[in-house]
Amino acid sequence: MFILFLSGLVLGLVIHAVTYLFRKRWGDRQRAMVVGISGAVLFMVSITVIGGFAGMPFGVISAGIFSVAILMVIFKNNTLWKKVVYTSVITTVLGYSVFLYFTQTDYWVIKKSQYYLGDEVGAHFQKLQENPTIEGYKTFTISEGNKSIILSLGEEMAGNDIEVLDVEEQSNTIIVKIRSYYNQSSEKNPVIGIGLDRLKENIVIMDTNGTVYEEVN
Repeated sequence: MFILFLSGLVLGLVIHAVTYLFRKRWGDRQRAMVVGISGAVLFMVSITVIGGFAGMPFGVISAGIFSVAILMVIFKNNTLWKKVVYTSVITTVLGYSVFLYFTQTDYWVIKKSQYYLGDEVGAHFQKLQENPTIEGYKTFTISEGNKSIILSLGEEMAGNDIEVLDVEEQSNTIIVKIRSYYNQSSEKNPVIGIGLDRLKENIVIMDTNGTVYEEVN
């Protein structure tokens, strides 16, 4: 959510800067109003047009835009503080981007065709289909020392497919965010394999429907 708020701050600054291109004679209050209205429009779209969980990120972005409008009203007659706001936001975004670059975990979805290669991953996949009651994840070491997480949803979710939304690192924890959705899958036990360049001590796998999956033997 923090990166979305930062994105809103940057977008608000961009909107504020663009007003100088089209309305050079405008006052600070008018420019701040344009930024505020832009944030309000995005917020309304997030709750009325998009709505629900999908609209939440846009709502956070709109909060960032609103914040810029408020700051520009507070420092409307102070050019120095305006420069401080611009510099602080841009420096924070760049710093956070560098931080994400060095801490981001590279991941990929393992192709289903690779489940049948006869290795321990393939054997586990076969086990999951033969015993569809198994629900949860198990980790493996795969080629070139990379790691993998094999997640199964269980027979109650038969017919569903799985999408990986994000993989994050937080201290000694890997957080995997997924979305399960009905897609007439033929698997008795919906499965997904996620490859990673490294794993942390703790693993948290959560679905957008609120389900948190535990490790299985």
